[in-house]
Amino acid sequence: MCKIGEGNRGEVYKVKLENGKIAALKWAKNYEIDKEWEILKFLDGKFAPKPLFRGKRYFVMEFIEGVPLRELIGSKEYYKLLESAFDGAYYFDSVGVAHKQLGRYYHIYLTKRGVKFIDFERAVFSKNPRNFLQLIGYYLQRDENFDKKRLGDITHQYKKDKEKGLEFIKEYLNEIIDKV
Repeated sequence: MCKIGEGNRGEVYKVKLENGKIAALKWAKNYEIDKEWEILKFLDGKFAPKPLFRGKRYFVMEFIEGVPLRELIGSKEYYKLLESAFDGAYYFDSVGVAHKQLGRYYHIYLTKRGVKFIDFERAVFSKNPRNFLQLIGYYLQRDENFDKKRLGDITHQYKKDKEKGLEFIKEYLNEIIDKV
């Protein structure tokens, strides 16, 4: 139907499948798509696009329709989306997937079915993924609404007990949401 994105390594198109459903096709310009396909298959739509089928240099996946994080900056919805994004980052960390590019506002979307992360071309399976810590560093450390010491304490807690760290960051985000 139309091109919806392009980077150095690939292009993404919005396509209509034979059954009439809308999907996204990712075409690899100059990289091997096997790793990205395997990660999407492993995640099976949980916080990520659901993969549908693949060819040699492309694959087709669920089309993610929603609002990117960057369009919500400064609003209550921005912090609510980040709260959900921490759930996704925690999940990725717990299953050993390192996204590696969560610092890009256009890789996190609010959809009708919750938060979705896109663009897994640089993602890898890892014994020590740091998705949760990426979100703190990229979004909260730079936000004047958050106390840096408290964020440091939460980061330290997450490294010791991920579940408790998630609980603490969600409590903190809810405090911020109530103030905005």
